[in-house]
Amino acid sequence: MTFRSLVFLTLLLSSSCAFAQTFDWSSVQATANFSWIDCYDGFQCTRLKVPLDYSKEDGDSVGLALIKYAATSSANDYRGMVLFNPGGPGGSGVTELPTTYGPRIAQVLGPQYDIVSFDPRGVGVTTPRAEFFLTETERNLWFADRTQAAGTVNATHDTTLIPKLWAGSQILGQLAKDRDTAGLLPFIGTENVARDLLRIIDVAGQEKLLYWGISYGSVLGATFAAMFPDRVDRLIIDGVVDVENWYLGDLRGEVEDTDKTLQAFFDGCYAAGPTRCAFYADSASQIQANLQSLYDSVLASPIPVYDASSGTYAILDFTLLKSVIFTSLYTPYLYFPLIAQGLAELQAGNVSTFSKLLAGGAAAYECNTGNNPPYPNSQEAFTAINCGDAVEVGGSAADLTTYWDSFKDKSSFADSWMYQRVGCVGWKVYREGRFLGPISGNTSFPLLVIGTTADPVAPLSAAKKTAAGFPGAVVLTQDSAGHSTFFSGSSNCTDGYIRSYFFNGTLPEEGTVCSVDQELFPATS
Repeated sequence: MTFRSLVFLTLLLSSSCAFAQTFDWSSVQATANFSWIDCYDGFQCTRLKVPLDYSKEDGDSVGLALIKYAATSSANDYRGMVLFNPGGPGGSGVTELPTTYGPRIAQVLGPQYDIVSFDPRGVGVTTPRAEFFLTETERNLWFADRTQAAGTVNATHDTTLIPKLWAGSQILGQLAKDRDTAGLLPFIGTENVARDLLRIIDVAGQEKLLYWGISYGSVLGATFAAMFPDRVDRLIIDGVVDVENWYLGDLRGEVEDTDKTLQAFFDGCYAAGPTRCAFYADSASQIQANLQSLYDSVLASPIPVYDASSGTYAILDFTLLKSVIFTSLYTPYLYFPLIAQGLAELQAGNVSTFSKLLAGGAAAYECNTGNNPPYPNSQEAFTAINCGDAVEVGGSAADLTTYWDSFKDKSSFADSWMYQRVGCVGWKVYREGRFLGPISGNTSFPLLVIGTTADPVAPLSAAKKTAAGFPGAVVLTQDSAGHSTFFSGSSNCTDGYIRSYFFNGTLPEEGTVCSVDQELFPATS
């Protein structure tokens, strides 16, 4: 989560039942020490037994699923275990380290480190799991109801929609509370995940934490630094959320740079010219106007998408089109050329590219009727962690409408952030005495805090605000669009500073800005 585009429910559901189980976790028992075994392709896995409630070491336990991309250097050159969190909350390190992050991190840091990620408590193949529904089918039918998609609040003049979202949140919150038979939800939050980090390095025999976290991983990293400042060795947070506001249950400010990211599409397309950007027009403002015309068109007349060869079918309406655009803002160097192609085709009445983008949506209804976990439970985990971490927001449907009115004009994608508040107005599980801040501490080694100049869900101002709570922390800026340095263009400059920070503790000068080494619209896309 990185923070995911959770409103893009069609694609989320398609990934749910298509989840490929390539390793049998059911045979891996949780133990108090690491028992690494080969898994996936070139990785090692284990389950670590940790307390559900750290005040009751001998009580119920959690079986943390961990995955390791092992160091390849000699034993003499080995420099320790780097823990990595890919975001969310609800993101699966077990799934994402082998598919997205492991080799990339090792390339940046070098072969001297074990790169270890994990499914946080409640997530993925860690047990017990956050599950609000009795079967996967029940789950998917609930989330397939687009009335429960908070991203629709700006697509209609239906004055009953926000009250319906409020009502749905009450139901979901009650389901979560009543079906939490394992007693997990009071202990699923970031505070206890930070304690899990501490337990992991203790078991590894490592005195202090080496850590890299992106998106929600910045919340986890900053929380660890605030709770255990004397146990920090190297700690990078990248794509940084406003952590103080996270614990206040108020993420309206995360839209600060969202439109700036979209502007990078308009400006980049115009600068690239018609041979590189299929949606080119004679000015950036005209490209913006052309996109608005497409929004208006599909709002008035949704387009059927049907591809017999792939089995893809969907209704491309305002909400879905906007969700596709929003999702592309996370990884613009990968998706902007494809989005431009799709928009140009859409202008001509052709949906070929969008058919490819939406491929697999119908697969959401191929689920078994029984309960056969582990199906992905990222949405349930997101709600449980995000809401349970914060102060209780509650309120009436009228209060939710007032909240929407307070920031709906701050970004054209403000609706994409309503899901966070909608999920929490009905949440009912809060643990007394939970960590709520402050997000500050005099750490045993300074933090490296990284942000991009146009992050759609984690503005640079949040990185600077969070860094201010930790004396000596330095903000490194990457001049690019996208969410965190993982998804906003490759930069030898940024990679070099990260490597130097981990390897010898060198921090960049305050105010350092790195450029990227690729173009938004390259000659060959």
